[in-house]
Amino acid sequence: MHANKSPIRHLVVLMLENRSYDHMLGYLECGTQLTGKEFNLVDPADPHSEKVYVSDASGYITQPNPAHDVVSVEKQEYGDVGNIVHPAPMNGFVKVQIETASGDVELGKNIMQCFDPHKIPALTTLAREFVLCDHWHASVPGPTWLNRFFAHAATSDGVSRDDATHAYNMKTIFDLLLENGFSWNVYYGDIPQCILLHHTADRLSHLKRFHKFYENLAHGELATYSFIEPRFIDFHQWKATDQHPPHDVRFGEYLIAEVYEALRSSTYWEKSLLVVLYDEHGGFFDRVAPPDHVPNPDGKIATDPPFDFTRLGVRVPAVLVSPWVKKGQVDSTLYEHASLPATLRTLFGLPEALTARDRAANTFDRNLTRRTPRGDAPMTLPVPGEPDEIQYHRGLLHTNPLEQWLRGLIDHGQKSQEPLTLYQQSLVELADRLNQLGEARVDPLAGKILHEHEAAAHIHESVRRFLAG
Repeated sequence: MHANKSPIRHLVVLMLENRSYDHMLGYLECGTQLTGKEFNLVDPADPHSEKVYVSDASGYITQPNPAHDVVSVEKQEYGDVGNIVHPAPMNGFVKVQIETASGDVELGKNIMQCFDPHKIPALTTLAREFVLCDHWHASVPGPTWLNRFFAHAATSDGVSRDDATHAYNMKTIFDLLLENGFSWNVYYGDIPQCILLHHTADRLSHLKRFHKFYENLAHGELATYSFIEPRFIDFHQWKATDQHPPHDVRFGEYLIAEVYEALRSSTYWEKSLLVVLYDEHGGFFDRVAPPDHVPNPDGKIATDPPFDFTRLGVRVPAVLVSPWVKKGQVDSTLYEHASLPATLRTLFGLPEALTARDRAANTFDRNLTRRTPRGDAPMTLPVPGEPDEIQYHRGLLHTNPLEQWLRGLIDHGQKSQEPLTLYQQSLVELADRLNQLGEARVDPLAGKILHEHEAAAHIHESVRRFLAG
């Protein structure tokens, strides 16, 4: 029995990577639209330095990958480290990107480029058709691991960097669901980043390759809660769909459209709520100062780098999709990633909060205001690209790259030689950790692998070995 008598029986979350709200949706006509007059100074300490204005000129591929560790985000928000003022002036994005680009000022200026809504039609169509949340913030002003863990557990266990070596031991929303008789699955493209939370034998069956999402929808096996992780690394013709720079944003658009269309055409549509969300801002410009007085979740304080978990991160795109929400709504309620477990507790009558953070977080079920489900929601979404390219790459979402690889059915000519991002390096460390947990006699490769293809092969094989063990 659902405590609030909600029509929702299934919550599906698709969490993409490293884009700020203004970068992706700032020029959308709904929400608080950018005026074009917003700027950063090349040097925020010098009021006479060049002003770099926002524009809608962003391309699909961004290089170099913007810095977004805790220290860099503090510089982006406040102009420098230790210069904490309230509210944050959000004036250091260009400065940090110039530093990231080894002093190249012109490359640094590109951090102010945002998307023309027409270039990312899948995401912007959902924002226009359903509920756009224009004050959803990352839970931590820092990188991926922390923010994804807040989505799962409303804490990162006191860790303030991407770290695959830490022994994470916090209770998760997945634990709470199982304890109360509800089902869950995590679907992943190459490696489930959350696997360190679920590496015991009784939990591994809930981690499924991405193509299983479509099969579960078709066969009437959708869990109460589904969390979808994109593909983080190019592997032959299977392109990364996470939208993490320097990956092509179009492949993430294909993923958004595929997930929506599969759910929309399924028997679950009128019982579901889909959340399309990003884990953190990835170093891209946003004009809104994050809240700086939120509860520390569990009393833990990080030392490397120092952080006390009482400030939220930068705004990220978030869209709520369901036939039970009104068309074209903008919700300016303050949300953060701990709003996910908080809302699951509300929807399904779960008895306890995980931490002080989800206990305090606002829940987004307030948008389920329709008395009857919409019947006019689009069946398909537009996506960028040429028709043949779209058909080819979207078709790959329905196949298992590991199975194809093992059967020798892939094009071995497509091997990405892109250098690894810091996040991808942490995924190589995660693969090494799985080999250790599974007692595999495999030498650690973190620090030795330098390119995407080698990382992908190592990760796919490590995950296969671990789950088979």
